[in-house]
Amino acid sequence: MTPLTMPALPRAADLLLLLPQPGHPAVVWLGIALLFLVATYAGYPLAIRVKSLLAPRRAALGLPGPLPTVTCVVAAHDEGDSLVAKVANLLALDYPAAKLDVVIADDGSGDGAPARARALSPERVRVASNPTQQGKPSALARAVPLARGEILLLCDSRQRFDPGAAAALVRPFADPQVGAVTGRLELDCARGPGAYWRYETAIRIAEGRCGSVVGATGAIYALRRELFPDPLPPETILDDVYVPMRVVLSGRSVVYAEDAVAFDRELDTRREFTRKVRTLAGNYQLLFLLPALLNPATNPVFWRFFWHKVARLLCPWALLLALVSAWLAPGLLPQATFALQLYFYGLALVGHLRLGKTGRVTALCHTFVALNLAAVWALWCFTSRQARVAWVQTSTLGDL
Repeated sequence: MTPLTMPALPRAADLLLLLPQPGHPAVVWLGIALLFLVATYAGYPLAIRVKSLLAPRRAALGLPGPLPTVTCVVAAHDEGDSLVAKVANLLALDYPAAKLDVVIADDGSGDGAPARARALSPERVRVASNPTQQGKPSALARAVPLARGEILLLCDSRQRFDPGAAAALVRPFADPQVGAVTGRLELDCARGPGAYWRYETAIRIAEGRCGSVVGATGAIYALRRELFPDPLPPETILDDVYVPMRVVLSGRSVVYAEDAVAFDRELDTRREFTRKVRTLAGNYQLLFLLPALLNPATNPVFWRFFWHKVARLLCPWALLLALVSAWLAPGLLPQATFALQLYFYGLALVGHLRLGKTGRVTALCHTFVALNLAAVWALWCFTSRQARVAWVQTSTLGDL
């Protein structure tokens, strides 16, 4: 009989072949790319969450004296019945009627909706109209001078407000250091873009609990009227980031009112891609409109701005670097990393080909890849001056 033999144990040299070679250039670049991605998507959210728990910002307890007057500025272009319903929603808010009025910032609508909305309450609703569509910044610049309120409440026409939203937004202004307040947008689903928005909302809540948030939710935010920029550059793509960051650069803070709520439905990934391209092109533009944001000496929230806004513009290139370097790096672990990346992108492709018919994980992979592709496309749109300041219609769904 042939005696049984034990299989030879792998030699140490063979095991080393399975591990990445620390000095190999591809391994180094793979490590850099992965560290940057982890820091952006997990490290910063975790760090700001910990800071919000260990060093929370003192919240204003209430407004001394009478409530301030509020003017709701509603941006609109051919919004139809949605605009009429939004104005009715604002007029019904749980806030003294004598202290709340509405100005419609109409950007050349041709559907007659602004006139129908004004007819709901001619004494409390006014319309400032551009003769032709010129973009949201131009419409806002025309509407704000008509405001009577001490506080401007800026919003879009599609999202509906909780009855207590206005009162919740003005409450933090009891602190004279507060220059602007952003509210919370709730979506009715969290499979793809909605899950991303919950992740984004958690970051904003943590930022707000320990200082200023970076930007505002365009569907619901307020600021002191004297802090609205005059003039607002007509080419501005993201007024809801430009205006709050101007407030921050002026030395005031932008806080998050968690109980000021607006409601909307989740966008599908295709429409979210279109909206995100415009948003990220606006982030590129912001760096040119407000270069002081890139200077830690002039931007009091520089690190928040970098990790929350700038780093995400760099993530698509970090993803590409991680894929190529994992392919080129020797060792089993880099090869496994490469295989995992291919699997991830395969799931994203499945999600793209079968929109609305995939599981939650596949939908999340598809959304993540789509949003990073949007950052690449946004760079092209911005550099080729294809980004628009006019409205991008998204059916009946609101912006995130």
